[in-house]
Amino acid sequence: MRRRSFRLVLALGLLAPVPLLGQGGPIAGVVVNRTSGAPVADAQVSVVGTTLRTFTNASGRFRFTDVPGATAVLHVRRIQFRAAQDTVRVGDANVRIALEEKALELEGVIVTGTPGATAQRELGNAVSRIDAASITQTAPINDVQSLLNGRAAGVLIQPATGAVGSGSRIRIRGASSLSLSNQPLVYVDGVRVDADFASGPRNQDFGSSSISRFNDFNPDDIESIEILKGPAAATLYGTEASNGVIQIVTKRGTTGPARWNFTLRQGVNYFSNPEGRFPTNYQIDRSGNLVRINLVDLESQVGDIFRTGHLGSYEASVSGGSQDLRYYVAGGTELQGGAEPSNHLRRSNGRVNLTVTPSDKVTLSANAGYVSGPTRVSCEAGCGGRMFTTFYMNPQNLGTFRLGFHSGLPWAYDEEFRFNQDVDRFTGSIQVQHHPVKWFTHRLTFGVDRTREENTLYQPRIDSLQLFFGSAALGYIGITNHAVDNTTVDYAATASFDLSPTLRSSTSGGIQFYHALTDTMFAEGFVFPAAGLSALDATTDRRAPTGGLEETKSIGAYGQEQIAWRDRLFLTAGVRSDDQSTFGANFNRVYYPKVSASWVMSDEPFWRMPFVNQLRLRAAYGESGRAPPYNAAVPTYITATGPGDLPAVTPQNIGNPNLGPERGKEIELGLDAAFWGDRLGLEFTYYRKKTTDEILQTQAAPSLGYPSQNPQYFNAGAVLNQGVELLARARPYARGRVSVELTFNLATNSNKILSLLPGVTSVSPSLFIEHRVGYPVGSWFARRVVSAEFDASRNATDTTKVKCDDGNGGAVPCYRAPTVYLGRTLPNVEGAFSPTITLGERLRLSGLLDFKTGYKKLDGNTRVRCAIFFRCPENFAPFRTDPIRVAEIQNGIPDFYINDASFLKLREVSASYTVPERWASAIGASRLTVSLAGRNLYTWTRYPGLEPEAMFLGGTRGGNFSAWEQADLPQLAQWIVTVNVGY
Repeated sequence: MRRRSFRLVLALGLLAPVPLLGQGGPIAGVVVNRTSGAPVADAQVSVVGTTLRTFTNASGRFRFTDVPGATAVLHVRRIQFRAAQDTVRVGDANVRIALEEKALELEGVIVTGTPGATAQRELGNAVSRIDAASITQTAPINDVQSLLNGRAAGVLIQPATGAVGSGSRIRIRGASSLSLSNQPLVYVDGVRVDADFASGPRNQDFGSSSISRFNDFNPDDIESIEILKGPAAATLYGTEASNGVIQIVTKRGTTGPARWNFTLRQGVNYFSNPEGRFPTNYQIDRSGNLVRINLVDLESQVGDIFRTGHLGSYEASVSGGSQDLRYYVAGGTELQGGAEPSNHLRRSNGRVNLTVTPSDKVTLSANAGYVSGPTRVSCEAGCGGRMFTTFYMNPQNLGTFRLGFHSGLPWAYDEEFRFNQDVDRFTGSIQVQHHPVKWFTHRLTFGVDRTREENTLYQPRIDSLQLFFGSAALGYIGITNHAVDNTTVDYAATASFDLSPTLRSSTSGGIQFYHALTDTMFAEGFVFPAAGLSALDATTDRRAPTGGLEETKSIGAYGQEQIAWRDRLFLTAGVRSDDQSTFGANFNRVYYPKVSASWVMSDEPFWRMPFVNQLRLRAAYGESGRAPPYNAAVPTYITATGPGDLPAVTPQNIGNPNLGPERGKEIELGLDAAFWGDRLGLEFTYYRKKTTDEILQTQAAPSLGYPSQNPQYFNAGAVLNQGVELLARARPYARGRVSVELTFNLATNSNKILSLLPGVTSVSPSLFIEHRVGYPVGSWFARRVVSAEFDASRNATDTTKVKCDDGNGGAVPCYRAPTVYLGRTLPNVEGAFSPTITLGERLRLSGLLDFKTGYKKLDGNTRVRCAIFFRCPENFAPFRTDPIRVAEIQNGIPDFYINDASFLKLREVSASYTVPERWASAIGASRLTVSLAGRNLYTWTRYPGLEPEAMFLGGTRGGNFSAWEQADLPQLAQWIVTVNVGY
């Protein structure tokens, strides 16, 4: 009996451990981007040696519930990242795995310029992609133009002024149009949107406005930005796309529980070191003595002239959903104050993006964004204002009511000139994707972009300020209501077949319709009869309202065929046909062909270069265009008073029934390569774009009865752009808890006018700007002094001793000298360098240095000081040392104020820390990040003016080409503290 009991106990004892050995435990954690610390969604996490596998949610989190053993090896994979493995303890619920981004990713999906989502390896043209969601986590990004600057080779951002709310000129691969806009097209989620870079009241004078519609879109709502750089890539967008296409892709919800995110930003904007940047001005007092004045003298009387403006941003978002419905909902408010009290903005925004999947064959997407709020900008750049009255300070005014300022006191400008824009904007789209069968898919997109602007200049009646401003202080109000409606309808379909086990065919086609309607109304009134009035009806001198309605329509269709061999060689050919309402009556449709090839050579069996793990060769040719201006092709008339005071019409524009689009033809050659296990990635592109059928203007013969000031448009002339683009990403050090990442991009642009109108070799669109055959578009041309001598009074006005460049290497008297080439208005080389250091997977230090070189700016500040107000040292004999400079000043020759504007700028620095999860959980959060970031902190330049990045944005001294600075506020320095909390 005892023996049986012993055997039973022994058997139970041997069996007892068996279920314990087979029992599993949980593992949970988060996958993050090692560089930014941001969570990585949709990463595949698997347990090596088992069939266990899961995917991270939108917060980067994953969980296994039954992992065998005491330890396990986790393997993590995600497109755009290098795979990672880590050995973890079973039962650990706080695993943290950091993924390193690949230096080159060919599997990433592109949605711009293709009939449908396409892997990058299949494209024969270059597409730049900016990961906005990661960048905005830490970098000081206030607007979309800041997000683009320095992050895509060949994309040039030229800011106009440091005022908050102001815009920038954007150029992709140089300028190719002589008379039309050189701005790229902008799309948001497949909808063409208004991206006017110079809107608002004309606060810069000479017809220039400074507020950009491009910056209406909230960077916090953007997932990525894709950029097509020319006709070779943008053929499927047809007419209007030859300057490139920028596509903004907003954030979407992902499957999982609701994930809340809150972002708080607080910061300051300030004018860095004004005392060291403003010049000393000179004049002769009543006693004949030379007197001087500087900024310190002014501030000793009135205090600080420029303030430190407050920046605040408050954003909230929630995303999540199921397999059937996913959502992203966000909203926020941004407040910014500039360095001038009269410059500030308040912008409220909201976004709702929904994705509905009622079946595995149908996907519905709805995207809606809204922004509204006022932007107030200061009088500047020839208009007057704080910059104007301060920069041109006059020592003769010391001791007077002007206190040494040139004109009005700074506070007086703030009170009297009030430039304001109120905007109300909605952008929305609905897209239906249908996959009825495995080999066929098609989609339909409908979208609208609706913008309403109210632009006002209000000058209240302030009788005491007539001392400074005369009758302008009696009151004025001007109101411009500007409405823009853009409608997009886009249908695309693709059929794919396996022609053989190694050959695949994809046939695509589509139709696109665009409709743009612009309605403008302007009314103004002069003189308020009493103080405190502001209504237009209250003025005593009201002018008749003016306005206009412009409507354009275009429709295009395209077809494309792609053949893929073994998923490594891709040949694509296509054609697009367009018709546009602004084409001439005799001009029929236009056709734009495209062809491209992409070969992933490193996938070939013969590849035997282990240190080059990826290599792709690509080539593309494509065409696209730019449509003529509104009403340029048709005769137009204006109302007039006829005989007997009867209503009549009179000719205005002659029109041209043969007018067609400008046509851009581009070839691209390039390669993408990754070295040493994706630790170094290179993307190289050479492009050559020839634009023909340039739209130019010529005077109509007076005998035709049309006014000579209204020219006729013609297709003639050609412009050549060519250059190279390089993007390099490297991770030179990654050991333990420390990694270093480096990014460098470089772009060159060579530009030349090949021809103009028959018999014409040069035209001048604005002062000192010429389009001349054989030279870059929109270049500086003027006389240039090459030799001069002082007389006994140290003047250099003797025309027999002042010689100018004769254009052939010699010298002639300046009064009969020709204008000669002084330089480009657009940089011919630009680039950026960005290092990122990650310490312990939680602390990230990063920066951005960008540079531009090979161009010149007109320093209007020096022009006005020296040649108009005579307050430069060279205006007075004791300071005259350079006879050439003095000769240029005294003879009105502009070479001395058209200067090299090359610069290197410390654009961004940031330090970001991701708080440990156990600390974040104390406030119920799953993620908490704190960052400190600075912007526009230092500039290295030999440009003698106030700021190499300041200019008129529009009007006769800005627009397409001119780079003319005059009393513009420089780029403001900025510091921001950001707190981001996720739940």
